[in-house]
Amino acid sequence: MTISDTYEKAYVWIWLDGASEPVVAGQVTRAGRQLVFTYGRSYLSNPDAISIYEPELPLKQGARYPQPGLEVANCLRDAAPDAWGRRIIINQRTGLTGREVDTGL
Repeated sequence: MTISDTYEKAYVWIWLDGASEPVVAGQVTRAGRQLVFTYGRSYLSNPDAISIYEPELPLKQGARYPQPGLEVANCLRDAAPDAWGRRIIINQRTGLTGREVDTGL
């Protein structure tokens, strides 16, 4: 998962058990090279709220920094688009194609 220099935050949505629509769980913001996750106040006050992944992102107030050596929590990285998906997004946003689109992988 990357947040370009143009975009400084991204919202993280989650489907709660039995829900018909997703809700915003929180947001990811840039802190240097790291992407930091924070649960939203409305999500934390939701009685049905669950942790995205307890070992990395426990259901608590405040910023959740990635584990040492990581730029983003693994559970968020796993949910991000793969290299092909990133190429599609970059193409749609910038018009770049082929070798112009280097996702770094």
